[in-house]
Amino acid sequence: MALGLGLGTTLLTTVGSVGLGGVVATATIIGVVSSQTAAPEPSESPARSSVIEYGSNS
Repeated sequence: MALGLGLGTTLLTTVGSVGLGGVVATATIIGVVSSQTAAPEPSESPARSSVIEYGSNS
């Protein structure tokens, strides 16, 4: 083994890395899904309809 690490240490490191990667992936997926399914924020601009007068030159 490299650097004198035993099989147990290598196995624990591998399992820990996979576990940590799973936690990071899960948190990322939960964040993306919740941001995509959340209700939209209210608009700051007033919702007024524009009046278009057809045929006027003013």
